[in-house]
Amino acid sequence: MVEGRRARFWAAVLLLASAGSALVFDHTRLDSPTMDEPFHTLAAAEYAIAGTYYANLEHPPFVKLLSGFAIRAAGGRAPKMDVPFSMASAEQPRPFSFSSPLRPETLFAVARAPVTALFFFLVVVTGWAVRSWAGDLAGILAAALLAFEPNLLAHAGVVHTDLAAALGFFGTLVLAAHALERRSLGLWAATGAALGASLAAKFSCVLLVPMVALLALTGLFRERRAAARERRRPDLLEWSGLLLAGATSLAVLLGSYAIAMRHMSGAEAAKAVRLFLVSRQAPEATIDRIIALSRISKEAGHYAAGLAGIAVQNRTGGGVNFLDGKLSVDGFWEYFFVAFAVKSTLATLAVLGIACAVGALRRVRPDLILFTLVLPPAYLFLTGMATSYNIGIRHMLPVYPLLLSAAVLVLFRSLSARAATAILAVAASVQLVETLRVHPHELSFFNAAAGGPANGAAWLNDSNLDWGQDLERLARRLEARGEEGRATIAYFGGGDVPYYAPKATVFVPSKTPFNPGLWAVSSFLMCCGPETMAFHGDPAAAFGFQQLRREISAHGTPVGRVGYSIVLYDLREKSP
Repeated sequence: MVEGRRARFWAAVLLLASAGSALVFDHTRLDSPTMDEPFHTLAAAEYAIAGTYYANLEHPPFVKLLSGFAIRAAGGRAPKMDVPFSMASAEQPRPFSFSSPLRPETLFAVARAPVTALFFFLVVVTGWAVRSWAGDLAGILAAALLAFEPNLLAHAGVVHTDLAAALGFFGTLVLAAHALERRSLGLWAATGAALGASLAAKFSCVLLVPMVALLALTGLFRERRAAARERRRPDLLEWSGLLLAGATSLAVLLGSYAIAMRHMSGAEAAKAVRLFLVSRQAPEATIDRIIALSRISKEAGHYAAGLAGIAVQNRTGGGVNFLDGKLSVDGFWEYFFVAFAVKSTLATLAVLGIACAVGALRRVRPDLILFTLVLPPAYLFLTGMATSYNIGIRHMLPVYPLLLSAAVLVLFRSLSARAATAILAVAASVQLVETLRVHPHELSFFNAAAGGPANGAAWLNDSNLDWGQDLERLARRLEARGEEGRATIAYFGGGDVPYYAPKATVFVPSKTPFNPGLWAVSSFLMCCGPETMAFHGDPAAAFGFQQLRREISAHGTPVGRVGYSIVLYDLREKSP
């Protein structure tokens, strides 16, 4: 009987994870490279094939190693880089992506597959964790909510670090909670391994370090109280566990870097650090300290350089932020609260709202597990208020598995199993419908209360709406209608317009004339193109995009849309 229930549970969770992954593979079939993917793919191939680490120090290597080894297995090559390294002579991301032994479609499909596998694993791990706390039905329903969450589905098909961060936060915290519950050094070692992999996946995962330490201190406090009641000396298992987790995490973190830069000398690593930090305008004193660390450990030096680069970017601003019609280079304190409200499904918001109301009315007593699931999202939102770089809900992906798991637990603890199951089954079904309505454009999802994805540009942009994912769909549409030759394309993203639409005119700021005809314009360029170019010190491009905005606004008539990121305009003759 027990074995049969267990088999049914795993069959259901694996089926849900497979269904979600199928949706990811389906939307990526025609997703063009997003803005960052050519750079991440180049770096992935460099680390896995060349064994050097010149590219993309602003991100740790773990996800790119997974993608890079997949590219190597498929017959891909490393980027062309002269020795000694020079940024001016190194192969750039777009030429690498579109001049590879692998066709671009194959290259990006292969590189994205490991990220989709991480999504599959996230759904399975969430189902297992919730089942261990609240039973089979709770675990299955938690997995269902995650399997069809559109923001997770969107970023499970992108070569980037955000989906890995969601898995890293959830997996590390769940293992730490289990280590405390079972007082197991083996689970503390597993926690350390998960923490190290998380740190090697995304720099924001450094926030996990104080969270894990706080959990260990909580366990130590509980042990001291128990020992006082029983009049015995407290043991130091939590201290030992924390030290073991720290040592394990450091080994995994530095080991990931060691694999990525295995063919790189200490001198070459120090040069890469200097090039990166100078490009980020880091203080000279900071550069000197990190280069000194790099001479001791090139792996630690690269990690410290990445952290320092992120810190400098957060102080100086990383780009132009857009929120509800307003632009800023300093960020918006409310950005991630608004993004969560308009980018989450109504089903997710309803589940969280019902759980809060029921938990308050039934006076559900928070325990270690609920604190573990709820406090980290609160901490993430709090730290997000101070960031100057607001470019997407993707930076908050870790809150989804944590908050939804907490909501499932509260409902199963507060209500009868039948009532909790009914509420969550309806929510999971509604979530699936909301996702299918926007599929294959999950990246541009906005809920119905926000006006849906068609109204998304009024709220947010960049990786929330237009990351360059619809270029291939545009090209296919123009070719099918025989309109490619008369189209001018103003594109924002990682794709290559001549590759996908060779007969179309590529808009070049300040050079391309505004001739009457069909114009395809990326939403981000209308929103933020001039300001972004000005921020990055390119006044000519800023002027050109400002002209584009004026011409389209004054003489363009919207005649269609490709996905939700590219708008088609009929540009009329100017009146004499």
